[in-house]
Amino acid sequence: MTPGDVWDLAVRSYFELNEGPRFLNNVSDGGFVPFEKSGTARTSPRLYSAISAVELRTMWEITRSGRTYEFAAPIAKEVGRIARQVIDRSRDLDAVDEGDWLIIYRTSLKGQSERIFRIKQTNIAADLSIGGHDIGVLQAGAIVVNVLRHYSGYWEKDRRARGLSKLPARYHGVDDLGLPLDPDHKIYLKLPPLERAKRRVMIEEFIARREAEEQKGKG
Repeated sequence: MTPGDVWDLAVRSYFELNEGPRFLNNVSDGGFVPFEKSGTARTSPRLYSAISAVELRTMWEITRSGRTYEFAAPIAKEVGRIARQVIDRSRDLDAVDEGDWLIIYRTSLKGQSERIFRIKQTNIAADLSIGGHDIGVLQAGAIVVNVLRHYSGYWEKDRRARGLSKLPARYHGVDDLGLPLDPDHKIYLKLPPLERAKRRVMIEEFIARREAEEQKGKG
C-alpha cells in the first residue's frame, strides 16, 4: 500500500486530523513500522502491508496518550505478531472473539514498556496482578480485525492500479461491513440462490449511495 492508503486503513476515523504524513514518516524513519522500498533509489516511495497498518494503528493509539515511540514500539510488534496468528488460524473474521486478543503491559521504573503479553478478557482480573501500578490494556483484537476487514479493498485498489484486475471499477473495494462488492466473489458462491440475490441487491444499493455521494461532492 502507498503511505496514504496505509494511513487511511490504519487510522481512517481520524484522517481529518491531518497529522498522517508527519506521524507516518516519523515512525517509518525510526524503524517502528515495517515497510519496503519500491525501488533502490533513495527517493523510492515506501510501500506498506496489512501488518504495517496494524502496527501503525497501535503506535498511534499508544503515543496519543503521551507515550514515546520507544515505549509503544514493543507493544506494536506484539500486536503485529497477533495479527499474523489471526491470519494463520482464522477463516472467518466474524468468528474471531476480540476479547481473546487483548494485550497487557507494564511500565518499568525507567519508563519503558515491559511484561507485554496476550490475555483473554475473561482472565483480565487475574492477569492485572503482574506487579506495579502503571499497567495498560490494549484492545489488540479490535485493531487487528478492523484492519483485516477493510484490507481487501486496498489490495484490490493496488491490483487495479497495476492492471491486474478485470473487475469493473464500480465493484472494487468493500462495503461498510468489510464485505466485497464483487457480486461473484467466492464467499458468495456457496450462498443459497435467494441469499445470493439479496446480497446482489445490497451491493447495488451500496454502490448507488456511494456514487450519489461522490457526485454530490463534485457539485
